[in-house]
Amino acid sequence: MKARSSARVRMVLPTMALTVSDPTAVAVSDKPQRTHAPARTGAEAIFQLLVACGVDHVFLNPGTDTAPLQEALVALSADGERVPTLVPCLYENVALAAAHGSFLVTRRPQLVVVHVDVGTQNLGGNVHNAMRGQAGVVILAGRAPYTVDGAVPGSRDRAIQWQQDVTDQIGIVRPYVKWAHELTRVDTLYQLLPRAVQLAASEPAGPVYMTAAREVLMERPDGGSVDLSMARRTRPLVSPAGDAQALDQLAEWLAGAQAPLAITGNLGRHPEAVQPLVELADTLGMRVADARGPLNVPFDHPLVVENVSEAVREADVVLLLDVDVPWIPRQVTPSAGGRIAQIDIDPLKETMALWGFPVDLPIQADTSKALPALLAAVERRASATARLEWTQRREKYAAERAARQQARAASLGGLRTRRPIAAEWVGAALAERLPRESIVLDEMVTSSDAVRRFLGRTRPGSLLSAGAPGLGWALGGAVGVRLAAPDQTVVALVGDGSFVFGSPVAALWAAQQAHAPFLAIILNNYGYNASKMPVLGLFPDGASQRADAFPGVRFATPPDYAALARSCHAFGERVEDPSDLVAAIDRGLAAVAAGQAAVLDVALAPI
Repeated sequence: MKARSSARVRMVLPTMALTVSDPTAVAVSDKPQRTHAPARTGAEAIFQLLVACGVDHVFLNPGTDTAPLQEALVALSADGERVPTLVPCLYENVALAAAHGSFLVTRRPQLVVVHVDVGTQNLGGNVHNAMRGQAGVVILAGRAPYTVDGAVPGSRDRAIQWQQDVTDQIGIVRPYVKWAHELTRVDTLYQLLPRAVQLAASEPAGPVYMTAAREVLMERPDGGSVDLSMARRTRPLVSPAGDAQALDQLAEWLAGAQAPLAITGNLGRHPEAVQPLVELADTLGMRVADARGPLNVPFDHPLVVENVSEAVREADVVLLLDVDVPWIPRQVTPSAGGRIAQIDIDPLKETMALWGFPVDLPIQADTSKALPALLAAVERRASATARLEWTQRREKYAAERAARQQARAASLGGLRTRRPIAAEWVGAALAERLPRESIVLDEMVTSSDAVRRFLGRTRPGSLLSAGAPGLGWALGGAVGVRLAAPDQTVVALVGDGSFVFGSPVAALWAAQQAHAPFLAIILNNYGYNASKMPVLGLFPDGASQRADAFPGVRFATPPDYAALARSCHAFGERVEDPSDLVAAIDRGLAAVAAGQAAVLDVALAPI
C-alpha cells in the first residue's frame, strides 16, 4: 500500500450506480404512448399502472389472496402486454431486501407482494431497514375478502380467511411506512398507484404499503381498460438544493475554521454527491469521518479520519451530511465553542422520537445538489492567504494518514498468514481479487471496520449498505442489486449471524430462479459479537467477563454453511487456512461468472 501524495489533484470519480438526483431527467421516446391499457380485472389494472410508472420487477411470496395477481401476470403476458419481471421468493424478508437493493442502484421503486397479515409480519426487520435506509419500495399485501356469500368474485372460500381478518392490518407497518392505504375501489387505482410510487421514490425515500381484497383485484374496470395518463406524468419530487443564503453562511464558517470536520452517513446513496464532497475536503483541508454507510468518500482518501472521537473534540466547525447519529454523546461531545451545521434531506429526523444533537445551522437539501453550491461559495472566499492555510492543513493531515497507511501495509505480511484468518486479510484479499466494477454489500457488523480498512473501495456506488441495523438484508439485497446491475459482479459481505438472519435458503434460491448470482462471504466468528460487546461494556468486571460466559451469544456447533449453499444450487466452500483464501475467492467469483451463486464460509477467531 503506497503512501499517497499530499499534493492536491482534482480527480473525477467515476460512479457505479445508475442513480440521478433529478427525477425530472427521464428518457424521452419518439414512440407515442398510449393513454389507456386493457385491464379485465383490478389486478391487471395494477400491473398496467405500475409498468407505466417504471416498475420492472415484482418480488412475490404468494398466498390465497394473491391469486388474482398471479393470474394477471400470466394473462397479460399471453396478450403480449408488458408486465414486471417475476422474482419468486420463498420468504418475504428476502423479497423486501431485494427490492431495497434494487432501489439503491436504480432509485426506482419495485413491487413486493405478500399475503395478508402474516405475510406482512414476515417482512420483519427489513421494513425497518427500508425506512431507516430511505429505500423506496411499494408493498402490496392481500387482505381477507370482504364477502362470505359468493355473490361477487373473490369471496371467502377457506377457513383461514376468517382467521386472517384482523382489525388493523395496516397497523403492523404503520410506524415504518411513509404512506399506507387500503385499495377499495377499482375506479381510483389510476390515481392511487402512481401516488404510491411517487411517495416511495420522493426524498426522503421509503416504503409504502397497500392492501387489497380479492373482490377488488377481480373487479372489472369500466370499459375493460385503465387510464395511464396520470401514471405517465407522475415523477418523484425534485429534491431541494438548499437555501443559498444558508449555504453562504456555512461557507463563511468553513472558510474561517481552523479544524473543520465533515461527518457523513448516507450521502453516498447518491454517488454523484461523493465527488463534490472530495473536492470540498481537498480545498479546505477538511477531515471526513465516515459513519460506515455506503461509500461516502473513497476509502483511501488522505483526509479520512480514523479516530472520530478525537476529531470531533478538536473540530471548531462540524458539518453533518446525511448522518443519523454523528457521535455518541456519552463518549464524546464537540467543543463548547464550536459550530455545528447540517445538510440533510431529513434534518429533523422526524421518524425518531428522540434525536437530541445540537445544530446551529440546519439546512434541508439534497447533498448532491447542495455540496457543489457550497464548494463554489467556499471558492469565492479563497484568498491567497486562505489557500495557503488550507493547503498546509491538508498536507499535515495527509502526511499523518500516509504514515498510518504505511504502518498498515507493513502489518499485512503478518495478517496474510495469521490463523484463524484475520478479518483484515479478508479485506485485503478482496481488494486484490475483486473486479474494479464490482459492487459490495456490507452487513459485516463488528468485522466491518477491520475489513473496510483494507478493502480499497474508491468508486462511488461500489459499496452499499442497508443504512439501518436490522440484520438479514444483504443476501436478498444482493439479488436486487444484481438484477438492477446485471453486468456487475455483486459481493455480499456478512457476519455469520447476519447470514442466518438473511434466510439463506430463500435468498440463494431466489438468486438461482432470477438468474442473479452473487458471491456471499461469511465473516464467521461463531456467534453474535454485537450482542457480546454490550455485556462487556455495561459490566466490564461482571460475572460474564470473569466466567467468560455470554448466554445466547456463541455458536458451539454452527451449521455447515457451505453444505447449506450447495443444497440451494450454489457453490459452497469453507476456508480455514489463510493461504487458501485468495484461491477460494477466485473459485467463488468463477462460479458467479458461470451463473451460480457462491458462498465462502471464512473461519475467523471465535468470539
